[in-house]
Amino acid sequence: MQHKTCILMFLVFFLHFSIGLVTHEKLSTQINTNTAILRQILAKLYGENPDVQNLQEVAEGKASTQSSQLRTYQPGNANDGNLNTFSHTTNEQSPYWEVDLGRDYKIRQIKIFVRRDCCGDLIRQLDITAGPSHNRMTQCAIYTGPAKTGYHLVFECSPIIIGRYVKIQKNDTKNLALAEVQVMAIVDRTVG
Repeated sequence: MQHKTCILMFLVFFLHFSIGLVTHEKLSTQINTNTAILRQILAKLYGENPDVQNLQEVAEGKASTQSSQLRTYQPGNANDGNLNTFSHTTNEQSPYWEVDLGRDYKIRQIKIFVRRDCCGDLIRQLDITAGPSHNRMTQCAIYTGPAKTGYHLVFECSPIIIGRYVKIQKNDTKNLALAEVQVMAIVDRTVG
């Protein structure tokens, strides 16, 4: 019901603005009123679905590995919180990057930040999985790509995956270079 009310209010406001019944002074007052109403609606929605407000990034600084390493581009560069560093494997069959979160989390999203300096088109053919152990991984997403340089990719894990490990594996023979990987999890509830 609140969603319909909000939409109706927007339509009425838009109509009034379109035909000149709302001036700039009235517009400012109306925006403040609508902002307050929107805050009330969002607070109500958050109250009904507490998971929405409790997503936190849980991979930064955690132990990570990759299938190989090109020069000094270590796996930890992909979860160090810095978009100017990156991990990088060599050209090989099915290169991968993986993070150990240290314990199980309720994983809702996995975000991949593509390098900003070059090579975005090499981010393609990805299997993105998560799970409580290496032999119990569940697919969060498949990304066929290709991405573009500087892209920010967001993958929803539906249903939520209970997992300690997150793995990004490329299904070709090229390298895998990741600027940053973020794992968004619901952290306010215990697992198990």
